[in-house]
Amino acid sequence: MPASIQAKHIGKTLLAAGIALFFLVLYLDIAQKQSRRNHNLTRSDQSAYMNFAKKAYESRLQYTGNRNRMPLYPWIQALFYSPQMDDETFFQQGKQLNVALSLIGLLALGIAFFHKFSKIYAFYAILTIAFTVFAIKSPYFQVEILFYTLFGLAFILSLDTLISPKWRKSIGVGVLFALAHFGKASALPGLLIFISSYGVLLLSRLFSRSLNREQIKQTLYHALAPLVVFMALLFPYFQESKEKYGTYFYNVNTTFYIWYDSWDEAKEGTRAAGDRRGWPAMPDEEIPSLSKYLREHTADDIIERFRNGAATLLRSGCHNSNYSFGYCSQVGLSLLILALGLPLLFKGIRRRKSEQNTHIAWYVLLFFLLYVLSFVWYMPIIGRGPRTILSLAIPLLWTIGLVVHSPQIQSLQFTLFQRRVKVFHIIYLLMTLTLFYEIYQIIAFRAAAMYGGN
Repeated sequence: MPASIQAKHIGKTLLAAGIALFFLVLYLDIAQKQSRRNHNLTRSDQSAYMNFAKKAYESRLQYTGNRNRMPLYPWIQALFYSPQMDDETFFQQGKQLNVALSLIGLLALGIAFFHKFSKIYAFYAILTIAFTVFAIKSPYFQVEILFYTLFGLAFILSLDTLISPKWRKSIGVGVLFALAHFGKASALPGLLIFISSYGVLLLSRLFSRSLNREQIKQTLYHALAPLVVFMALLFPYFQESKEKYGTYFYNVNTTFYIWYDSWDEAKEGTRAAGDRRGWPAMPDEEIPSLSKYLREHTADDIIERFRNGAATLLRSGCHNSNYSFGYCSQVGLSLLILALGLPLLFKGIRRRKSEQNTHIAWYVLLFFLLYVLSFVWYMPIIGRGPRTILSLAIPLLWTIGLVVHSPQIQSLQFTLFQRRVKVFHIIYLLMTLTLFYEIYQIIAFRAAAMYGGN
């Protein structure tokens, strides 16, 4: 390699390292400011996670919880616990560990984004994840950062598997969804949506008369392998749930609380009846369920619940900039990109009659639709705060990356001052400018003022 080229390569490497170091210092500064804001260990179920971790330590990781919180995160915290610690010491150490986990997660996500997309988009995406999601939430004794990372990686690999199926990827999808679910009991629907996409693929091939025995075998493998891996990894946990609580997939949030109208109702209902010790001691007709909810509520009640939940999420990201996460502008631009890009992509699907793209589109649309609706629905239980909806940040940014790097979007151009300008360059500019504005707001105001644990 000529000396001039080598020097240029070294210069680019040093520049990239300098930029990374600069943003790392900013990130840690935000985390430190927010850590000082998070001084009450009893707030936002942090003490519950601490107690879970202590019991896990005392039982040598045999304690799996009361089916309100999943074990993975407390088990990790338990690895660093010592009985000599008082609560405040363990709290401070746990916050620091969570910041470290956030950096590991950003590194893993950075590798994925930079491998798949252009450097400019990957840079934008990682900064968005780091500063509008991770930095504020990192100094908390909570599972969210770990769950966002695992859930995001599960989505990334599952989508990549649908695009380019390989047996190792299918197994990896099962592993990642299992780890994500072991962190927070919200990942199973994503896996089921992934499996349903292969059903769409089989149907589309059947209608197009391009289905043969070998394709059926391969499709069934890629659909069922993740489910088998998922169940194999989590079966001991599910079996314990069956023995103690009466059902394999028992979780107080998804089994009961989701069908209440408020957290106060849940506290006075199944929680007061011992739902965390076993099946609640209540008459069957009083136990909440989907059928019971539909009997007791009108269509207007249901619509109003969705409307109020959506309004709460909008307020947490868009209103009062000193006390919001600042994701509103980024989500707004992302939706604009999708509104621009998806019709072009679907037009290409119809033109090529591609059953592969059809089941990929099914996966993406159903994934976001069901998760957004479920998170909006659950807002009356968790109160204000975007803890649930922020888990979609990584999947959204990955999807946007696929859209803006598609040939249909890359080819869009217009004339400005007698020069041809690509549309996606303007999109990048708008996204970057709004992101830097949000980062400034976070550094200057939000990091010290807002509480990111909600």
